[in-house]
Amino acid sequence: MGMSLRVELLGGFAIIHDGESITEQARKSSKVWKLLQYLVTNRHRSVSQEELLDVFCAEEMQINPGSVLRTMVYRARGALEKSGLEFADNLVLAKSGGYSWNNKIPCTTDIEEFEDLVKKAHLEDDKEKKLELLLTAADLYKGDFLPTSSGELWVIPLVRYYRTLYLGCVHDALDIMDEMEHSAQAEELCTKALCIDPFDEQLIEHHLNALLSQDKVDEANMVYKKMETMFFDVLGVDFSDKLRSLYNKIQYPEFHKQMTLDEVVEDWLDNADYPGAYYCDAGMFKTLFQVEARSLPRSGRMTFVVRIDTRHEPKAKSGGIMKLLGTAIPKCLRMGDIYTRSSPSQYMILLYSLTYEDCKMVIDRILRSIDSRNLHSLIGIHYKLVKHIEQDT
Repeated sequence: MGMSLRVELLGGFAIIHDGESITEQARKSSKVWKLLQYLVTNRHRSVSQEELLDVFCAEEMQINPGSVLRTMVYRARGALEKSGLEFADNLVLAKSGGYSWNNKIPCTTDIEEFEDLVKKAHLEDDKEKKLELLLTAADLYKGDFLPTSSGELWVIPLVRYYRTLYLGCVHDALDIMDEMEHSAQAEELCTKALCIDPFDEQLIEHHLNALLSQDKVDEANMVYKKMETMFFDVLGVDFSDKLRSLYNKIQYPEFHKQMTLDEVVEDWLDNADYPGAYYCDAGMFKTLFQVEARSLPRSGRMTFVVRIDTRHEPKAKSGGIMKLLGTAIPKCLRMGDIYTRSSPSQYMILLYSLTYEDCKMVIDRILRSIDSRNLHSLIGIHYKLVKHIEQDT
């Protein structure tokens, strides 16, 4: 057997020798594994005893710190030997008041390969070669740096550094893919990258455009609504104006390609054939409200706008009352009624041809369908009769 190793630190910690992988067994790394992680991350220098004690053994500093550290190194060698690594004793060296990873044993690490590929990509002028390098680098990024040790102070800045490097790599690759019209490839890359950072709006935009370029309109619609809900529930914020402008392309793809009038009408009727009330984004809700206000003098009907206010619960395990309302509202309204989630903690509903008493009955029906244990998060319900817009004559 040769004395050569590969160490992986992105997405997990593993030492690979002759095709066999030695991994940490627990969800959280023990100090022994953390010591190995630290030494291999800093493998091109000797790490002083004081530095290691400061990182790993601060609470034991008063109790023979040198002995504590020697015991950790001994256990680390023992853990590797027990895992079948026959040269484990030679992997961690003690010298001149410190310890170091033995670089005489040939070793490659995924973080060094990753950084090297990104640097080469930035120096490459040929777009096809640049894209190839960027995608190879992105493939190496299996997840954040040392996730089982993510709470360690020395790990936190490196998690941020490698994630930033990865996302920059992905954005550069997606820009080239857009130019080359590699939509399917871009969709695949976005899907993986959004698992790393689901709140990167630029990634979401690339993902939606990739889906639209492949005429996957229904999928783009589902992705948009899922991401919008996540922004509301977790961050308590709305999409940017740039992302919201994409909603028109998703909702009305027929306006962005050549279709006959018959094809347009048929497509609209097909898309209108679904049960429950009509959901739209807040901008479209405002437009429909204004259209209704303009038509009231002719229709003569009573129309109410209803706002349901709740207490925002971003950490609610079940999604909280907003998720429950999102399920109950379309089931309890008529097919022609319209509703929107206007903020992280609000829904608005447009109810046609109903009296005030009828409106209250509709809302009561919605609330009865929700488990009473969640109603403590309900702050208030407001009703407003829509008045027609006065026109100058």
